[in-house]
Amino acid sequence: MLAAVSTLAGDANGALAALNQIAALGLATAIEHDADFATLQGSPEFRRVQQRFADNRAPRGQALVFAELPGRSGIIEGIAFRSRTGDLFLGDVHLRCIWRRGQDGRITRFSADDEELFGVFGLALDETRNVLWATTTAVPEMTGFNEELEGRAALAEFDLATSELRRVVHLPLDGREHGLSDLVIAPDGTVYATDSISPLVWQLSPGAEEFEIVADSPLFGSLQGLVLERRTLIVADYTNGLFTIDLDGRKIQAIPTPKNTTLIGIDGMVAVPGGIVVTQNGTDPQRVLHLTLAPDLRSVANVAILATGLPELQDIGLITLMDSVPTLVAKTGWEGFSAAPNRSPATRTVHLLQVPLSPEP
Repeated sequence: MLAAVSTLAGDANGALAALNQIAALGLATAIEHDADFATLQGSPEFRRVQQRFADNRAPRGQALVFAELPGRSGIIEGIAFRSRTGDLFLGDVHLRCIWRRGQDGRITRFSADDEELFGVFGLALDETRNVLWATTTAVPEMTGFNEELEGRAALAEFDLATSELRRVVHLPLDGREHGLSDLVIAPDGTVYATDSISPLVWQLSPGAEEFEIVADSPLFGSLQGLVLERRTLIVADYTNGLFTIDLDGRKIQAIPTPKNTTLIGIDGMVAVPGGIVVTQNGTDPQRVLHLTLAPDLRSVANVAILATGLPELQDIGLITLMDSVPTLVAKTGWEGFSAAPNRSPATRTVHLLQVPLSPEP
């Protein structure tokens, strides 16, 4: 926008400087046929920026399709893997349910047709307590949505063995709109979940019937994925990068972004030895990054691009580890979805991708 405004104001140098800043971050933006840049089209400087954008969109790394889910009409957002059985669990926002993909590749419905669930977003396993947790939020893209449901969100607790819905714990009706997006489970069974709308970080202690607020800050914009390292939460903010939350002192700190990269637009996060792997779907191109953290968790020591610019990396969602390999959902269904009344989304083939934990040289 700054580049466009600068161009329209006759400040070609300012426009080119802004565009080159985007390119320096490893990103691109659609300027090829944008009328705002008509006066710059064809100039050598503008062509160089276009080439830098093209280079940033070039394929790098690997994203291997290990499974295809044809005929899907939902929005497949969440994903969790159970190593004990080889089952993959998938959260469906549109159809308000959880699917299970067995080790044999067969897809069955895990959750019952239950109106207590809203759109299902994040999923997390607590193997010790035989529980599958799901964040569930009322959004216009889900079936059966009405304005009375807007702003409501909850955690759903399922029995892993029987798929029984044990309970649904709702966020308080406090006059604010809420949207639970992702979650992580502590060793003691405490659930931490991000609220992308308010935005807050919530805690549900073992056996508790009500949520507590863990973190609230004017620095937060739209909270998404999170991981737990010892007693520190690392939280992704879609608009403002990464934050750490010390669970003992409840101190919130922004993690500085390394030079010549960006940490905005991060959605899913999963912990790996020495760092985290993230899905970055709020950028052009969409990417999968491996972030190496400093020992004190206060800075990012290295950002490695595991995959970018690949045709498989379309409309990517949340991420899990499957036999230690980062595994994510692509072609989730958000892109091109129409929430118009009485109009169902078109069926398509959802892809489950695996991204090796080493970048292409």
